[in-house]
Amino acid sequence: MKAVTKSLFAALFVLALTIPALGQGGGEDDVKDCYSVHGEARYGAFAYKHVVVVTNRCKVSLKCEVWTDVDPSPKHSLTVGPNGTGEVIVRNNSPARSFKAFGECKK
Repeated sequence: MKAVTKSLFAALFVLALTIPALGQGGGEDDVKDCYSVHGEARYGAFAYKHVVVVTNRCKVSLKCEVWTDVDPSPKHSLTVGPNGTGEVIVRNNSPARSFKAFGECKK
């Protein structure tokens, strides 16, 4: 009976250590719900500027990399503060006003 009790306590101890670690694995999915990325073509000086805008709806700062279908590289980095908005110009003097913006952010 003593061996069964020790085994049970050992199993419960391991389970207690494992459960919090399992809950931390989904943290990146939570970040995806925190932000949105969109592009704006701003006209001026007879051409368009391609601007990528990141809106952060969370209470933590996010480090983001953004790019467009027109300029997939290099990726541009920006930090967006809690509940803030950040933007970066990806292309100056473009004749085109349509493009798609993409981005990934992390805590």
